[in-house]
Amino acid sequence: MTTFALNNLWTYIKGLSLKRSDREWLANKLLEPSEKELETKRQQEFVKESLYRALDEVEAAKREGRKLMTLDEFIEELKAEETK
Repeated sequence: MTTFALNNLWTYIKGLSLKRSDREWLANKLLEPSEKELETKRQQEFVKESLYRALDEVEAAKREGRKLMTLDEFIEELKAEETK
């Protein structure tokens, strides 16, 4: 929102006769995370965990002298895990 729109919204809210409980309700609604924010956080956590798992796999393969999975195999594993 633009500053102008936010100022208009604030003027409107100030013009309402809100009880303390109404103001608290409004404040809580403004502060609670949206579904989109929660979904973004879940996606970020999934990517982070996947990358850590991939790095662990690379380090383990180097220590053990074994061949790493291909990128296609890794993508398929991620897809399978995503559907769980």
